[in-house]
Amino acid sequence: MAIKGIKFKYLLVILMLYVTSTIGTLYMLFPYTILLYCNRKLYHKLCDYSLQIWFGFAVFLLEVFCGIKIHMHVSKVNKYESKKSTIALMNHRTRLDWLFYFCILYRLNALSQIKIILKDSLKRIPGPAWAMQTALFIFIRRKWTEDQIIFNKFIDYYNKIEKKFMILIFPEGTNMSQDSIQKSNKFADEKNLPRYEYVIHPRVTGFNHIFKRMYSNEQIDCIHDVTVGYRGGKMPERETDFLAGNMPKEIHFYIDKFCCEKIFEDKNEKPKSEILEEWICERWKQKEEFLKKFYNQEQLENNYETNASTINKFYLTMYPIFWFFSLSLIFLLTYYNLFVRSFLFIALSFYFYQQFISNNIDNFIINSLK
Repeated sequence: MAIKGIKFKYLLVILMLYVTSTIGTLYMLFPYTILLYCNRKLYHKLCDYSLQIWFGFAVFLLEVFCGIKIHMHVSKVNKYESKKSTIALMNHRTRLDWLFYFCILYRLNALSQIKIILKDSLKRIPGPAWAMQTALFIFIRRKWTEDQIIFNKFIDYYNKIEKKFMILIFPEGTNMSQDSIQKSNKFADEKNLPRYEYVIHPRVTGFNHIFKRMYSNEQIDCIHDVTVGYRGGKMPERETDFLAGNMPKEIHFYIDKFCCEKIFEDKNEKPKSEILEEWICERWKQKEEFLKKFYNQEQLENNYETNASTINKFYLTMYPIFWFFSLSLIFLLTYYNLFVRSFLFIALSFYFYQQFISNNIDNFIINSLK
């Protein structure tokens, strides 16, 4: 079924994600708020568990309901296992790369750790924005003088509460499009660098700052370099492509895990920022060469071990079953019980107050730590 280019199946996915994130925030996350003042670790543990249930539902919708095949390839050479927090770097082929990456985090058992950098304008979406802020996703304003303060506040908060996390960064700054490719080519010409066809030249300011802050806090020991490639079907360049059903048949993620100390090894004479800039530029040069072979379906180097692409669909099906019964119970109780309706009113008042009058939910959580 399609309405002016919109396929009902994919519209249903968006509606289910919206409803579950909003209801989950109001009825599952809001009750934990009081714990911020008496047991902050328990608060984050319960929030992480609840958010993982939503992330798992998103994985179900992508892999089972939409039928997208996800392939994870882990490096045989660069395979350092982190004991602390990590940074995940990824090329930004489409605007939905972050959503598809949930499927990999599910396999890595790291759904509860992920923190994504998003545009500040997304904070204005009632419902999902409340969940994303509770998850402490990072919302930036594209003004470096303000953004570095936001990064510092977030990183230092997690350092104070001694919590492990993974922050996803797209060093290219934006997804591939005709406009971004032209800007990348202009930059390459000005700096006497080669033009890229499959990636965009990375920007290193934000990555450098985040890494140095985490490194000085002794929070990080590993960087995941993720290369994503799409095969079959159509490329979902924009969110509207998802609604139109323009989806790939397969998505491949190639993961290299680098020990931070190895990156700096034998380079003590250089500043760390310069070493990181050279390292990430070299990684992007290798991505370009790798993706050229990938899209031309040439023989790839045998440096990656392909993990079993199939997942336990029975276990994954538990997520929609959970949401079906939870939503049914919540709607029934809200309709018939005055106390539950009063609770809903209080929860809505809290979130609307934080969003439109106060300083947003994420700042409320961070600033509540004395």
